[in-house]
Amino acid sequence: MRTSLRRVVATAGVALAGITVSPVMSQAEASRGVAVGTRLAARSDPAVQLIQTDYSATVIVPAPRANKYFTALFTKAARHAKAGRIPADHQSQVKWVLRTAASNVGRYLTPVTPNRSVKVGAPSLCTGWWVTPDGYMVTGAHCVGSTKAVLRQRFAANVLPAITTKEVQGFLKSISKVAQPDDELIRLATTMFGRFNGQKMRVTGLRRSIVVVSPLPGGGMDKTAKITPLTLVAKGRDYPGEDFALLKMAGGRNLPTLALGRDTDVRVGDPLYINGFPGLVTTSADIFDLRSRLYPALTEGAYNARRTTVLGVPYIQAQAPSYHGNSGGPVLDEEGRVIGTLIAGSVDRTTGETAENHSFILPVGIIRKRLAAARVTPSASPTSRLYNAALDDFFADRYKAALPRFRQVLKLYPAHPYVASYIQDAKRAIAAGKDRTPRT
Repeated sequence: MRTSLRRVVATAGVALAGITVSPVMSQAEASRGVAVGTRLAARSDPAVQLIQTDYSATVIVPAPRANKYFTALFTKAARHAKAGRIPADHQSQVKWVLRTAASNVGRYLTPVTPNRSVKVGAPSLCTGWWVTPDGYMVTGAHCVGSTKAVLRQRFAANVLPAITTKEVQGFLKSISKVAQPDDELIRLATTMFGRFNGQKMRVTGLRRSIVVVSPLPGGGMDKTAKITPLTLVAKGRDYPGEDFALLKMAGGRNLPTLALGRDTDVRVGDPLYINGFPGLVTTSADIFDLRSRLYPALTEGAYNARRTTVLGVPYIQAQAPSYHGNSGGPVLDEEGRVIGTLIAGSVDRTTGETAENHSFILPVGIIRKRLAAARVTPSASPTSRLYNAALDDFFADRYKAALPRFRQVLKLYPAHPYVASYIQDAKRAIAAGKDRTPRT
């Protein structure tokens, strides 16, 4: 559910400049019809960050050479045809050879040089959120730690189809004078060479880098968006384990943060809010421009049930929609407190499709435990405290009161991605005579 393009970090109630800043909607906000989702999105967006994990490697695939066992298959195919066990035309015999060779490519094809060497990358996008103003970030373990088996599959999918297609074309050209290839012949040749390449490929020089893609002041991003390295500090076990990871950005100062709640803050039936970067949008370069793709999105749904995985890890099941890319994002209650991290959706084991509105959330109790183990203490950012105070005024039409606070936010954190838009909106509202700031 998209609620606003200008958002701010949620935080627990704090005292600032003689006022009380509360995550609870004020009476003025309620009277103006400011939706809970609007408020939560506004306060949480600055702390919600896009994480990109890049894996790079070199894929080496030896060339296949037909050996004596492969050649002997043609003699066997001729005997089968003569005996009436397969059709007598040459194309049918070639199909029998390919079908047999594909069942055991290691016997019929021998790897030889020269090797095909291809440099390959496998980027992935997830969501993280600042938990301390000096740069500690929470996300999901699976966001920053793909297994070698999974990476091998991804590299194979990127590299092998082109290599296999070239080999199939060469093979079909060599038999074109005696057998005009049809779709089945092409499919069988593709299966044989594809299996060989998949079995014989090697991955070397594997590297991983994790970065945060920071939005520019004013909201959104462009080609000059700031890319900053992150260091992996701690990592749990992938879902269905304690799917938690802790990252650190060097030199962080006054970063927007989110406040942690408690497991007891929510129960079945309560509304929950997921914030993050849905990959369906983030990767849609042919539909949305770059600036708009890099706004986080808020979705809402009910707390459905408390589950326990086969590894004994508690998870919250929620009806709030989530998508690839949302993983690692914060899940908020109505007060703006983080009650967990979005980790997974539900997948239909028959079709492989993600079930609609089934999200699984790692509870905040585990996040607190993991942070304590890493000796990291969650803390509220001065930026967020001041920004939330300014938002309270803004949503209550007290634009003259909000404006100086927004400007103070810029002094604390000049790279804040949303405050510039609020400053412009406040100025326009004041010029239009909409300000309701009480006279002192």
